[in-house]
Order: sequence, then C-alpha cells, then structure tokens
Amino acid sequence: MTEQNTPRCTCGNGIEPEGGPKRIIFACAGASKAGQLTNEAAVRLTKEGYGKIACTASLAVGTPSIKKNVEAADEVIVIDGCPVAAPDQEIVVTDLGIEKGGSLDLPEEDVETAVSAAWEGKGRTEEEKGRRPSGGCGCGCEGSTDTLVVEWRHIGSDIEHTCERCSETGKAMRETADRIRAALEDAGITVKFVENVLPHDAIADSNTILFNGVPLEDLIEGMEVTSTPCVSCACITGQDDVECRAVDYGGERYESIPPELIARAVLKALGLE
Repeated sequence: MTEQNTPRCTCGNGIEPEGGPKRIIFACAGASKAGQLTNEAAVRLTKEGYGKIACTASLAVGTPSIKKNVEAADEVIVIDGCPVAAPDQEIVVTDLGIEKGGSLDLPEEDVETAVSAAWEGKGRTEEEKGRRPSGGCGCGCEGSTDTLVVEWRHIGSDIEHTCERCSETGKAMRETADRIRAALEDAGITVKFVENVLPHDAIADSNTILFNGVPLEDLIEGMEVTSTPCVSCACITGQDDVECRAVDYGGERYESIPPELIARAVLKALGLE
C-alpha cells in the first residue's frame, strides 16, 4: 500500500539561526512594488543572519508550528503592516520614502534602505529602543548595542567608481570595520557595513558616514561639516564647479575620513567613550 505524504509548507517556519537574539521575520509580499520589496528585504536579512523569514500565510491560518515559533522568539519583526500582534519592530517601507506603485522592478538601493532600517531598529517603539534583547554582550556597558551599522553614502557606482575622497573614506571604513569586527563580536556586537549609492543630485550627502543612523559629525564633538571643490565629482556628474563634503576637526580639514576618526566614532556610537 502506497504511503500518502501530507503536504508540508516549505517556505520557512521561522526557526532562528544559532547565536544572538532569536528573531522571526514576517513580510507583506503583496502585489505592489512596496509589497514585493518587503519580501526581498526579509530574505536579505535572513541571509545576513539578522533573523529568519517565516511564512505569513501560515500565520494567518494559525498553523501551530508558526504560533509556537512566534511565542519562542525574542523579537517579532514585521516588514510592512502584516497581521502580527504587537511586533517588536514594524517597518513600513513607504514610511522610508519608497513608493508603493510603479514597476515591480526592485531597485537595490530601496532594498538596502529597508534592510538597514531593520538593522538600525527604526521599526521599534521608543520603549523597545531602550531594551536589549537577549544575546547581547552582557558586559554591563551602558549605551552599547547588539548591532553596529556603519553606513557609507556616496555618488558613483561603487568604491572603485566614486570620487577620490569618497573612495579613500570607503577604504578606511572597511579596513576599520575589519580590524574591530572580531573584538566587537567577542563582546556580542555584530558589525554590519552598508554602502548606499546616491543619485548625482544628492551630491551634498556624498562622503557621509552614519553609525546606527547617527552622522559622524554628530558623534565627535567639535567636528563641523564643510565642502570643497572636487574635480572627481565634476567628472562623475558632468557638472562644473562641483563641491563634495569634508569635515573640519581639531584645526585640520579632512576631505577623506581617516581610520582614527572612524574608530573614535565607533566607540561613541556604542557608548564606550
């Protein structure tokens, strides 16, 4: 007699990855561009180890295994208004400036915006932002966080195809992140490097670094933002007399940000200085 196998859902049950807070992620995955983008962001977050994507349809019909996993999770993450009661994070991508309509093509920068919002905790309530989920460093250091998101914004396509100063800043950021990652991970802090490519008309924000959403200049007392002529940016944008961001600090002007200032901003962002 042939054994009949009961059909099983294979689209994810929310089992969390090893280590760190146990997070379960539900995405809208609706028919609009914004809906499809939420699913792509949830997949990316799963691949990056932030949590585990789960089947929203199974949640809607009350599948016991999904309900069990939700109850066992340290955090429930909802990307775009899915029906989960009291999630720890609710990220609505249209609130991030991403349009709902239009083509179903998903721009990489929009997906990265949604992914970064989750890592930065932008979907938390003010009450939740003050809490540390289990799996943190446990060292008692006030102001520290489980995740440090270092975001670099620049024009041009990538680190090799941007202006000279932005490229030097990007290289310094990656080198610094690689140098401190092991030490921070030993303390239970994950370091995530995000590179956001800006359109040419946003050149005023090129060469910007943010640490968990806070600009470098806001973390280091006495630092001021300025701008200076940039021949490389002029070549990239095809415009004349283009200026790019620089910073003044300690009597010096830095057109590219050196590793020592990046490392200091890291300590400030984590409340360790």
